[in-house]
Formats: sequence, C-alpha cells, structure tokens
Amino acid sequence: MLSKLNVLLCALLLLPAIAHADTAPLTLDQTMRLAVERQPMLRSLGHAASAAREAAVAEAQLPDPRLRFGVQNLPINGANAYRFDREDMTMTTLGVMQDVVRSEKREAASRRMQAEAEQIDSEQIASARGIRRDAALAWLDAYEAQRKAEVYRRMAGEMTAERQVALSRLAAGGASGEVFQLDTMLAMANDKRLAAERDERKARAMLARWIGEAASGPLAADLPEAAPPADRSPARIDQHPALETARRMQGIALADVDRAKAERLQNWGWEMMYGKRQRDRADMLTFQVSLDLPWDRANRQDRRTAEKFALAERANELAEDRRRELTAELDSTWADWDAAQARLQEHEHRLIPAARARYATRQAAYSAGGSPLGMVWEARRSVLEVELEHWVILVERQRAAIRLAYLTDSQEYKK
Repeated sequence: MLSKLNVLLCALLLLPAIAHADTAPLTLDQTMRLAVERQPMLRSLGHAASAAREAAVAEAQLPDPRLRFGVQNLPINGANAYRFDREDMTMTTLGVMQDVVRSEKREAASRRMQAEAEQIDSEQIASARGIRRDAALAWLDAYEAQRKAEVYRRMAGEMTAERQVALSRLAAGGASGEVFQLDTMLAMANDKRLAAERDERKARAMLARWIGEAASGPLAADLPEAAPPADRSPARIDQHPALETARRMQGIALADVDRAKAERLQNWGWEMMYGKRQRDRADMLTFQVSLDLPWDRANRQDRRTAEKFALAERANELAEDRRRELTAELDSTWADWDAAQARLQEHEHRLIPAARARYATRQAAYSAGGSPLGMVWEARRSVLEVELEHWVILVERQRAAIRLAYLTDSQEYKK
C-alpha cells in the first residue's frame, strides 16, 4: 500500500513538469527541424525515387515470353466438320514466342529511369530546404503579429487609463476635445490589435501546414541571433539544390535523346511451335523469326530524335533561367539584409534614445508642473511605437537571414 502511495505522489509531482514540457515555447530552430521531420511530401519524393530505381531495373530486362496454344485448320462444315482426325492439315499447337528488344534500347530506357531517380533525389533536397524556409517565415509572421498585438494591447490599456484621467478633468470643467481625441486613438489601437490577432491566426494556420499541431503552442519570446553567410559571391548559387534539380532535368532530357537514338535500331523476335496431328500423321515443328521494318524512318524515328533534342535544349534554357532567378533573389535578399542592418543601427543609436529622452523630459516637466499629463502620455506612446518598429525591423532582418540561408546554405536532407 505504501509503495502505491509513493508512486502516486511521484506522479503528482511530475505532472507540472510534464505539462511544462508540453507547453514549452516553440523556437525558430525547432520549427525548421519539425517541418522536415513531419513533412509527408518529402517522404513521397523518397518513394518516387525508389519507384524510379525499381523501374530502371525492369526496363533493362527482356519482355516476358508468350505461350501460344490452339487448333489449326479445323474443318467447320461438311461431313468432317469439327473432327480433329479427318483432315491432314488439322492439328493442335503449342508454342512459345519471345520478342527480343535490342540491349541498346533496354539500357537506354534503364538509364533514363535512373536519371529520373537522381532528379527526384535533388528535388527532395531542394524541397526540404524550401520547407525549412517557408516554415521559418511562417513562424516569424506569427511572432511579429503576436508582438504587435501585445504592444497595441499595452497602448490601449494606457490610453484607457489616460481617458479616465481626461474624464475626471472634463467633470471638473475641462475641455472635451481631449476625450474625443483619445476615443479615436483608442479605437485605432484596438483596430490594429484586431488586425494583428488576425495576422497571427493566419500565420499559425500556415505554420500548421508544415508542423501540424505544434503550431498552436506558445512561441519563444526571443529571436535567435541572425547571422548572414560570410561569402557574398553569387557563385554559391551554383550549388543550390534547386539548380541541381534543373541540371538533373537536363540529364533526363539527354537520356531521352539517347533512348530516341536507340529506337532507330531494329527489334527482332522468334517463335517455336509444335503441332500435334491425329492418327498416324506426322507431327509438325515450326520455327519463325520476325524483324521490325522501319520503312518511314525520316518521318518517325528521326522526328522523335529531333523532338528529344529540342526538349534537351529546352531543359538547358530552363536551367539557365533558374540560375538567373536564384541570383536575382540572392541580390534582392542582400539588399533587404543591408537595409535592415542600417535601420536597426538608426533605431538603436538615435530614434529609441531620442524617444526615451523625450518621454523622460515630459515626465520631469509634468512633475515640476510645467507640462500637462496628456503630453506625457503622448511621449509614452511614441516610445512604444518606436520600439514596435524596432521589433518589426528585427523580424525583417531575421527573414532576410532565413532567405539567405535558403539560397546559400549547404545543409541537405535525404531519406
């Protein structure tokens, strides 16, 4: 009995720790990790690559042989109709057929499926990197909206208190314009809070697309330190998995060219058949060879080869277009990073200190009786607005860091 009581007490003591573990704040790094671990699309690409490799083995094999059996030359009218033993030509047959596809064709088809498997592998790696980026951006959107909602709630609370003070002055014969102005500002703050709460819900819905139910938990209070890559060279784009996927598409197109060339070669086949005749008539053995006759090669096989050459050129142009697109995105993201860095320095060195100094000056003037309380409240709102903008810029810089990591990071995923 005492042992059971001890177990129960231990369980009760552990409940707070378990509850805390379940509600641990979701960090940005955890979000990116969960997005990859819980993503069915990546697993589906792994299955597709495995299927292509299985098909590559199958394409290298000869077609299955075929069994033939039946009756030949059975009379169907006259006195001997449907009699197997009256006509010399009547016999039951059993045979086997084999179509022989040229080894060059089978090897070309196998290489084409292997190239497709390699392309899917590259697509899986590129998709994993894109998913990490999109999940991180969704987390940042939710984080930014949450911080905005908190600031607007604080502003609304302070303006509500200020309004109570203004109402007391109005009751004592003060001006009513200040109350109306505060009502307008309070309504605007509430409107912005509602918009921020809406944005947070939408961002969490998008985050749930990548990590499921974990998106509904609390978010970490602090942003990780944003660190851009040291190398700004556009040449790093050349190792991006999305560009590698485009190159693999070129490989598939070139494999299709080789396969089209191999299709110019003739297939052949053979057939052996044994014919059993009734009574004392001799049995028959038949052996035949068949051969393809490409009589219109200029309009069939040659046209197919030209088609695959054109598609290979198309794949080459698409790969170059993808490289330019990624390079432009890299340049644009560096511009976002540099602007965010410059704006943060401006806020930290000038705007925030100036707003806080103004607030402190108004407080001191109010304490000395030389400034109305409304001016103190107004200076306080300015501090909150500048600090809010500072957080927005921090998030923008983090977004730029996430996009830079997507474009230049060397992490890979493959299952």
